[in-house]
Amino acid sequence: MYFIKIIISALFVACFAIESQAQRTLPIGGAGGANRFGNFGAPTSTPATNKSEIPKARIPRAKRDTTGVAIPDSLKSKDSQIETTVETMSSDSTVLDVENQIYYLHGNAQVIYGDIELTADFIRLDWGKSEVYAHGMPDTTKKVGTPVKGKPVFSDAGEKYNSDTIRYNFKSKKAIVSNIVTEQGEGIVVGQKVKKDPQDNMYLANAKYTTCNLAEPHFHISAKRIKLVNKKSLISGPFNLVLSDIPLPIGLPFGFFPIPKKKEIGTSGFVMGNYGEEPSNRGFYFRDFGYYHAFSEYVGAKLLVSIYSNGSYGAGVQSTYTRKYKYTGNVNLQFNYNKSGDIIPTTSASKDFNISWAHSPQNRRPDRSFSSNVNLVSNGFNRNNRRLDELDQYTNNTFGSSVQYSRSFGKLVRTSTGFRVDQNVSTKVMNSSLDYTFGLNQFNPFIKEKNQVGNWYEGFRVGLDLSGGYKLTNDITSRTRSTTYTDYNIIGVENKPLTNEEIRLQNLGISTSQTVVELNSLENIRYLFQNLGQFRSSFSVPISLPNFKIAKFINFTPGFSYRGDVYTKRLSYEYNESLDAVKIDTTSGVYTAGSWNTSASLNTRAYGTYQFGKNSRIQAIRHTIAPSLSIGYSPDLSKNSNLYQQTRVRADDVDERFMPRFAELGQASGASGSIGFNLTNQLEAKIRAKSDTAQNAFEKISLLDNLSFGTSYNLFALEQKYKYLGDTINAGFNLSNFNIGANTSLFKGLISLNFSSTIDPYTYVEDTQNTTNLAGRRVPVFKWKHDGFAGSYLSFANISISTNINPKKLRGKQVEPVGPKTNDPAKEAMQKFVQANPLAYVDFSIPWNLNLSYNLSYNKQGLASAQVVQAFQFTGDVSLTPKWKVNFSSGWDFVYKSVTLTNIGILRELHCWDMSFNWTPIAGNNLRASNYSFTLQPRSSLLRDLKLSRRRVYYDKGGF
Repeated sequence: MYFIKIIISALFVACFAIESQAQRTLPIGGAGGANRFGNFGAPTSTPATNKSEIPKARIPRAKRDTTGVAIPDSLKSKDSQIETTVETMSSDSTVLDVENQIYYLHGNAQVIYGDIELTADFIRLDWGKSEVYAHGMPDTTKKVGTPVKGKPVFSDAGEKYNSDTIRYNFKSKKAIVSNIVTEQGEGIVVGQKVKKDPQDNMYLANAKYTTCNLAEPHFHISAKRIKLVNKKSLISGPFNLVLSDIPLPIGLPFGFFPIPKKKEIGTSGFVMGNYGEEPSNRGFYFRDFGYYHAFSEYVGAKLLVSIYSNGSYGAGVQSTYTRKYKYTGNVNLQFNYNKSGDIIPTTSASKDFNISWAHSPQNRRPDRSFSSNVNLVSNGFNRNNRRLDELDQYTNNTFGSSVQYSRSFGKLVRTSTGFRVDQNVSTKVMNSSLDYTFGLNQFNPFIKEKNQVGNWYEGFRVGLDLSGGYKLTNDITSRTRSTTYTDYNIIGVENKPLTNEEIRLQNLGISTSQTVVELNSLENIRYLFQNLGQFRSSFSVPISLPNFKIAKFINFTPGFSYRGDVYTKRLSYEYNESLDAVKIDTTSGVYTAGSWNTSASLNTRAYGTYQFGKNSRIQAIRHTIAPSLSIGYSPDLSKNSNLYQQTRVRADDVDERFMPRFAELGQASGASGSIGFNLTNQLEAKIRAKSDTAQNAFEKISLLDNLSFGTSYNLFALEQKYKYLGDTINAGFNLSNFNIGANTSLFKGLISLNFSSTIDPYTYVEDTQNTTNLAGRRVPVFKWKHDGFAGSYLSFANISISTNINPKKLRGKQVEPVGPKTNDPAKEAMQKFVQANPLAYVDFSIPWNLNLSYNLSYNKQGLASAQVVQAFQFTGDVSLTPKWKVNFSSGWDFVYKSVTLTNIGILRELHCWDMSFNWTPIAGNNLRASNYSFTLQPRSSLLRDLKLSRRRVYYDKGGF
């Protein structure tokens, strides 16, 4: 109530100014004028006049009295802080009662002092009692509501207080206010009778607290007494929840509500979490209770704890920080100790953690940038702690973290460094790397850029790329089990790729066939760095030669590059004749490798158009064909003992093979003189508009976005001797696989189609020597020349079909982004979060929405059985009314003939609060429990402005 003191001081000064003006026009005599302000200001002298010259009750009236007062030094008191002009206004009258020391403002009375404003239909200032009083006046014309007009309204920098009456004593700094209504943070406080003490604390009797902004709120917290502590926090005694004016038997013995201010550093206080029960898992709980501390305007943090009756517990720290025009970020550390109930089949308790850090630069310096996106989780964190409606996170098995810093120097030099960690919580595989890059952008070393005039030889460019780093992984599966079938055996490695069932169980997180080194001891960590970590550095010198046109339509582009590599791990091979297998060892040291290649490419674009009749709706179809031909050469590196080792790998091999010293090299292929060919096709149609009044008489639609075909032929492929059908042949794998891809969209983008495939032209024959090689031996004989079954031509194929349907798309209208354009940082941050987590929000503005997707993946190696993944998924929602919405998600696995994770939800939007019911009848696997949840909760004002509904945070393993 500090504002009342300022207003009263302003009123007294305004009163004095008006009276001073009256003294100049209306002489008022007597010595009583000397002390008429009491203790408010310094005594002022007044000329002696005859009091009988003018009756005291007949003060002139004015329809509007506006007075600007410049405060003289003699009027400033110790209690007054008025330092600027005060304006007073009244539409009816201004009455000054000098004898009784009372000043009246009638009709739309208003006092303005800087950013502070007080309005009421009646304001009375009694400087004899050092008291101000304001209230409304009866209104006989008002037919609805309380027949009162002009109730007191106080405004201070946009913050308003509404009341019926205000009485304030500026000496004691105490006040009594009746029926006050004020907005504090996102909440609204209402009190029938309010007392204010000198410390600006407010004591409210028969009070209400709500986040609903209606005059008659849909819900509120009702308490006999509420204390508003210096506008920073609200403390309540025993309270209960009132819903639509119906008191509910739901309440607490006390309540604490922090009230953050927009332009302050924030308010520290306790965080009230939630409580409930997970009957099938961790039991009763108190979750996310804690304390928030505002360190400054830019940094705040809260400590949260959770306790469960079955012995589980958790703790976490969440912090946000920002620096204007520099950066923003947040840090989250969370630890949970989980003991599952009888329903969930777990063998022991789990210790789960989550470490996340997001840092985004906002600087205006384009030459440097620092960013981070860290998300490290334990293997069971998502399964045990995520809520089920977060399908994208709940079913996610892979997580990536990165920290990046880049810096450029002028237009030529660029540098960057980064740290990255990728983890799969299903397979428990973690890959990490610490990388660096240094580069010179391509430039012409002979002619400066400012001197170039466009000659063809000015297209010569040279650059430098240097990159490297340290890589570490805990995945040692390749040392125990092969990822694909091989025609030779490795000692200690099982020649058996993952089966369909193993892949399915691994993706579901039920079991894993990966072999990893657990990070649970210093000995294991030391083993990782000694045996699995490797430093690698490479550099390349790309040279761009001048490109030019041939016959005006064909682009010719030559190129040359040199590459060098530095490794710290190298492979060595030793054939064991008794086991008919190869032993592979890893040695440490510093090893170098280098190679070069030259290339040239030709590409062009041709068009063909077929015209239809003039009266036809389809006017024309255009076919665009873009062929490209590339020629490249690189030397034969197989004879380089530093790169390849010549050794026998199986007993029936005629020749020894060249095995790579470094895993990144791949199998030796000899010199490469490859000729590559790629053909891209597009189909477009020009059609006449259906309506004669359309904006455009014709429109162009795409019939086929892309249909591509590509392959290459190596003229110098390495030739070796192979056993084939009892004979020995000497040949090489000159022809590469054929790649075919296509994508298009139908019905103006309503349906998306994607297709990709790989055709293997070479023959696979049964491997009689190595019975574990179910794929057979690949020999350099074309399938069409082989007599008998040589394996499937199709080695890989993927088909995906997806669509998103809603009324706006069916009517051909673009769906506008959620929420209005605004400059409010809080709303902008909320909009970004909504876009990043679409499944956690519901848009009531769209009456219905349906997402359908179908995916078929086929993978076959030689004679082995094919691995097929075929699934159909659908998600959507339907608005039964503008306030009721039903959402659903499910799918069907064609391979295992089972329903996938299914979730059904019902939501009711109720202006200021939401009701939701979520049911998961099918959880997907035995590590997830089917459950349901019912929620009734208030809405945030930010979400109300965005016209969205936030889904309830509930957890998978538990009921309501």
